[in-house]
Amino acid sequence: MARNALGIAERELLLGPAFAAAHAARLADLGYRDDAALATALRSGALDTEWESVAPALAASARDQLLVANPAYLPAATG
Repeated sequence: MARNALGIAERELLLGPAFAAAHAARLADLGYRDDAALATALRSGALDTEWESVAPALAASARDQLLVANPAYLPAATG
């Protein structure tokens, strides 16, 4: 368990700043200042017709989170 936690911490230190910047850029591209604003828009249905632009941004953010938390969950070609 400790080894897993240390691996997560190491990946966060190595990848975190770049992933945070990429996430902020994705939010800005969608027109939102933060995750809360995007979540509010998603819940309200305001983005229901924008799924083609929203889905890739959400998928990229989820992939980045998995690369930090547990890259083994991703296919080898994406890690």
